[in-house]
Amino acid sequence: MKYLFAFLPLLIFSCQNDQHRNRLDQEKMAEILVDIHLDEVKISSMEIISPDTNLLLYHQLEKATFKKHAIDSATFVKSFNSYVREPKDFIDLYERVNEIMRDRKKLNENSHR
Repeated sequence: MKYLFAFLPLLIFSCQNDQHRNRLDQEKMAEILVDIHLDEVKISSMEIISPDTNLLLYHQLEKATFKKHAIDSATFVKSFNSYVREPKDFIDLYERVNEIMRDRKKLNENSHR
């Protein structure tokens, strides 16, 4: 029984590492999320009334984003869920998303001058 208590923390620690091992690294995940959020902005700026059309367009843009980043939707969902389960990691991820957005905005503003 005492060996079980010695082994239990190792088992818990190894399970936590498995969750992180299979997820996308923060930089790649942030780049993907930026692209997804920009796709959402494109669709909302079109002012399409039909929710079905919006959803169809979103799925097409999402597929193109996943192809651009060479991942599949299952990998993205698993990674996203992994970040959601770790609040600090999720906050760090979205801080990076915001940084990338600011950088892209500055780059876009500078290129139009």
